[in-house]
Amino acid sequence: MLADLEALTPPLIMAAAFLIGVALFLRRQMGPRGRPTDEGDEEADNAGGASNADPADASHGPSADQHKV
Repeated sequence: MLADLEALTPPLIMAAAFLIGVALFLRRQMGPRGRPTDEGDEEADNAGGASNADPADASHGPSADQHKV
């Protein structure tokens, strides 16, 4: 009986390692994405920058990278 258990030990160790790996993978994939943010922080970051400004907006002058055709 002990010889049978010794023969089954390597497959049982591999099966346990596989199940632990699957559990960690699923936990990582099904977990929350990124860090939690407040809604106000996101708008505050974008409020001061003109990088998303509409180039056709009359209140903004032409930028250096725009060429008139």
